[in-house]
Amino acid sequence: MSNSSVPGSYAFGGGRFAVGANRYSLLVVLFVGKALDAVSTVTVLSLREDVYESVWLTRTLIHEIGMVPGVLATVVLAVVGVALLAESGEAVARLTPDGWAPDGYSDAFRVVTYCSAAAWYGFLGVHNFMFLF
Repeated sequence: MSNSSVPGSYAFGGGRFAVGANRYSLLVVLFVGKALDAVSTVTVLSLREDVYESVWLTRTLIHEIGMVPGVLATVVLAVVGVALLAESGEAVARLTPDGWAPDGYSDAFRVVTYCSAAAWYGFLGVHNFMFLF
């Protein structure tokens, strides 16, 4: 199946996913989104007594090792987890027969996974800050 209007490479050049020119830029986008979530979590939990962390893992880490180290640990876990998921597209493309994964599948999967996770974490960060108003 082919569509001539779609560029040959999803993640490079001026194509649809130009932000994904390399893995480093995708990691930066992901880290910025997760950092916004982390900063908002620490800020809101520090300023409000009636708000609690709803994610079990983050709540447990905050309780066990402290607020800032616990949130930083979740940042590391989230970035590593998303990176592993995003890079799994390469494994799928290599393990499946030639016709099963479309051309550019691993690049597109990587870009969409990183950017979707970054957008989600950014949304959560903004949502957390809304608890201050």
